[in-house]
Amino acid sequence: MKLYKSPEDYFVQGEYMLADSAYALSGHCIPAYKAPAANARDNAEFNYCLVKSRVRVEHCIGILKSRWASLREMRQQIHNARDMQLLVRWIVACCVLHNMLAQLGDAWSVHEYPYVGPPDPPADVVLAATNQQRTSREHIKTITLRRNYATGVLPIKQAL
Repeated sequence: MKLYKSPEDYFVQGEYMLADSAYALSGHCIPAYKAPAANARDNAEFNYCLVKSRVRVEHCIGILKSRWASLREMRQQIHNARDMQLLVRWIVACCVLHNMLAQLGDAWSVHEYPYVGPPDPPADVVLAATNQQRTSREHIKTITLRRNYATGVLPIKQAL
């Protein structure tokens, strides 16, 4: 994925994307912790916050697909940048229309959609995390945990 292979084309200093543990830690990619590091309490809580965010994104995609059938299976083949722009514009138009209808009070039912895992990282992309990248993830984790404790999302409540 170009976003991962050439982050300098997409990110400026201080910007990053959150990812699951299938991705390697880099200057612009902050993945969830893998075991055994994931077993530490603060790392597990950080991973929980990432998963919670991903669920919200998946629900949002599900809501859009349930409202706009054209998003369920887009049949446009991508041969060039123009084809991609057409698809992006179509998706943005559906999002804008969705937001307009929602603001007007149009209601819809929320459907559950199964979890879709991340793509496997390309075989040629194996990066070792540097100390600076680890420090960056720790900083983001600290901010994330502080916010989620303040809003009551954490600590994780165990089901009985």
